[in-house]
Amino acid sequence: MEETIDVKVRKLPILGLRNILITSALPCGSNIPHLGNLIGGVLSADVFARYCRLRGYNALFICGRDNNRTTTEIKTMEEKCSPQEICDK
Repeated sequence: MEETIDVKVRKLPILGLRNILITSALPCGSNIPHLGNLIGGVLSADVFARYCRLRGYNALFICGRDNNRTTTEIKTMEEKCSPQEICDK
């Protein structure tokens, strides 16, 4: 039987526990956000992370962002600004 941990105090890996790392990239910042962006990768990864934590697993969910895609570069040329400015906007 696996031991459970307090989700507020979590470090990976912990010997004797089921350690799970979940990753997901945020949608590209160069386009208009819509519901499909959320459903595409972030929502399913978040639901899986919550399920793992409810099961007592040592789960870590890391979400990143993609500032340097081709679509972002094209948008920066159109708007004459940096990739960071596009994503911040």
